[in-house]
Parts: sequence; structure tokens; C-alpha cells
Amino acid sequence: MAGTISTGLIATALSLSLLSPGSVPNSWSAGHDPVAVATVQAELDVLGFNAGPVTGRVTQRFYQGTSNFVTQFGQPSGTSLETQLTEVVSGLPDLPTRLSGASVVAIQSWLRSWKLYRGQLNGRMTQSLEAAVQKFQKKVGLPASGGLNGPTLTMMAHLAVVRMAAERRWAYAAEPGDRMSLIAWAAGIPLKRLEASNSLHGQILWVGQRVHFHVPTAKKQGSASPNGSAKRREVPALPPTSSVSHHQATAPSLSPSPALVPTAAPTGVYSNLQPIAAFVLYDPHSQVLTALLAAQKLYPHDLIDIAVTGEWALTHSSLMGAVAKTGNEVIMGGYSGISLNGLPAWGIRQEVSWSQKAITQTSGQTPVFISQPVPFTASATSVVTALNIIAISPGITLGPNTWGTSAPADLLDHPEGVVGSTYGPVSANRWESFFQTLGLHHFVFLTLGQIWANGG
Repeated sequence: MAGTISTGLIATALSLSLLSPGSVPNSWSAGHDPVAVATVQAELDVLGFNAGPVTGRVTQRFYQGTSNFVTQFGQPSGTSLETQLTEVVSGLPDLPTRLSGASVVAIQSWLRSWKLYRGQLNGRMTQSLEAAVQKFQKKVGLPASGGLNGPTLTMMAHLAVVRMAAERRWAYAAEPGDRMSLIAWAAGIPLKRLEASNSLHGQILWVGQRVHFHVPTAKKQGSASPNGSAKRREVPALPPTSSVSHHQATAPSLSPSPALVPTAAPTGVYSNLQPIAAFVLYDPHSQVLTALLAAQKLYPHDLIDIAVTGEWALTHSSLMGAVAKTGNEVIMGGYSGISLNGLPAWGIRQEVSWSQKAITQTSGQTPVFISQPVPFTASATSVVTALNIIAISPGITLGPNTWGTSAPADLLDHPEGVVGSTYGPVSANRWESFFQTLGLHHFVFLTLGQIWANGG
């Protein structure tokens, strides 16, 4: 197994689990093998401990996920964290089909990176997701039941790490069970090319052998092709499930500003020239949602995340159903509207549980994201994460005084981030003007699931 997570890091995770968000010092997060960290992230994610997307970076979310796992399972002496995690994941029985939560978001994001799943990253087990799981099982040689179990999740988490190792050019050593064909598929590399760059033992990978994902080429980007014409670097296409504004097709063609043009080969799932962000509307008045739904008849692809309390959902059940049918993502804002930061652990669990039941009952959607306008404390995040729920707060929150002037600009200035608003217009015309302005900039709306999967 590539690298290990030191016992010192585990102790640090336990002692730092109550730190405020973003307070992990660089000195504690540097120097760890990214493959080992990514392996722990992936396996914690499928177990529902929400260590964050597979980035190979030691973050506050990584510490909290590790802390929650070790607190629940303990840490046997002489056993590495990776070994313990692998044993727990591989030993999972057949899981129920009505799953939801952070673990399902991770699975959806991995299957979509392999072009097996094209649905939303909403943390819900659906028929389309089961079909994608079945395709994965056939691809890797497992019984194709379409259900989630230990062997499927173990293989899925492992190949997700392989894919990131290839994308980010981490040093990766072949592990027991690795096959050239599976490594090539997971990494998105033609098998012949992978074999050509790893010909030390023919077409066989030996355990511990360094895997080379990229073959050096004599030609550089922009060099002349054999017929004398210059090669043009392609701009990666948008993810198939990203919601692109309806008016991008009809708006005047705008030349991207120099700041938006990549100077190097783009990387990452959402690398493109379009500004992108998630937009969350908090505790909306019924008139605001009615106006939004009316505007979205002209802008059907401009969907947003709507955070409502459980109490609001129960008193506006008909409107909740209408919102859910449009495709807008309904997320939790707690049950009573009280900030989770000031509640004890039992109060947080009660708020989340009641809110989830109320929203499921009125919208038919089981929410797996919870959001509030102010950042969550690390202790609140830890309690929420233990419930297999993902807590995300906006990087910037708009109020009624800034909506009319800065809302579009704030979204455009925070690519791949989350922008929230505690206010929304009660006029469909103002919503239409908002969507039109963003459409002229080729703006792309993402869901919180897409933001989470991309490391936000």
C-alpha cells in the first residue's frame, strides 16, 4: 500500500477536531503522501464520514472525518489507518437501496468522472445510479447486481484514487490486485499508451512498481502538425450535467477576457472558460419563490439551491412540491431557523433529523446538504458529518441592500464557490433580468453537490 498515515497525524486529528474552519496550519498539513491521504479520504467518504473529495490534501474536513472514524472504531495498535479502513469497507454487507447522504455524493461523483453516471450529485440512490453501479461492476469484473457492497465500494474508492493520481501526477506504486487494463480505464488513458510507458515487466504490473501515467512526447502544444498547420489546444467541454444558461446559445458572442484564458493546460473536473458558482437562496418568502418559478419558465436551465427550514416546508407543502418538480435543489436550513452553531450536539441532531423528515415529506426529495448564511463551527460540522450530511456555507452572503447592484457581479467574482442570499426579488421581471445578465457572461450554475465534488 502506498504510504501510510502516521500515528502522529491520527493524534493530531483527534486534538484538532474542534478547531475553527480553515485553521489547520501548513506545517501540519504538509509532507504527507497524497496517495495515502487520498485513499483515506475515499474510504472515509464511502463510510459516510465525509473527509471531503479525493484531493490528497490534509484539510480540516479530513481531520474531522478521521477523528470521527477513530472515535467510533478506535485505533488498534500496530494497524495502519488505511489497513483498518480497507478492512471496514471491504467487510460491508449488501447495503439498502434507499441510501442517501455524503457517501452517495462521493459515489455519484466518481461514477460521473468515468462517464457511467450522468445524473445530479444529490446524494440520493436512484435507478440511474443503480444502473451506473451495475456498469461499474461489469467493467471491473464484479457480480453486476447494481447494489453497493464491500467489494464494490473498495474497488470504487481505490480506482478513484488512481484517477486522481493520474490527473495530478502523484507518485503511484502498483498495489496488489492492480491490473493494467483497470488502471488505464480508471485513469482515462488508452491501454496501449499505458503499457508503452510501463514496459519494465511487459504487460504486467508488479506490486510496488512505479506507474507512469504520461508518455513524454517530442511535440509540444502549438507545434506544427505533419501537414504544416499549427495544432490548436482544445478547451475542455463542460460536464454533461452542468446547468448552462438557456441564453448562452442566443446571447452575443463575447471574447473572454485575458484573465479568463488559461495559460497552461487546464486541470480539474470543471476547468473551462465559463464563470461558475453555486447560488443558495435562504429562507425565501413564498412570493419570492413564486416569482422565481415564473422566471424559470423562460430560463429553465438556471436552477439554484433553495435552503428552507423544516417548519417552512410543512406550512408551504404545495409550493415545496412545485419547487422540487422544477429541478431546483431543495436543501436543509435546519428545522426552526436557529443557527446550529449555538446548539448542543443533541440539538443539532434534532434540527437536522426533523428538517430532513419535513422536506422529504413535502418535496419527495431527501436532502443531504445543510447550509446556513454564516460559516459552521467545526464542532457543528462534526456533529452534522456524523449524520452522513454535508454542511456547506457560502463564501459571501448577499442582503437586500446589495441584491440589485452586486448580485451578478458577486457570482461572477466567485468561480467554483458558493454565493448565498438572504433576499430575493418578488418580481419575475427582476429574476429574469438577473438570469439575463449572468447569461451574457456565459455563466454556469452548479449545485452544491458539484461544488463539493470539485473540492469547494
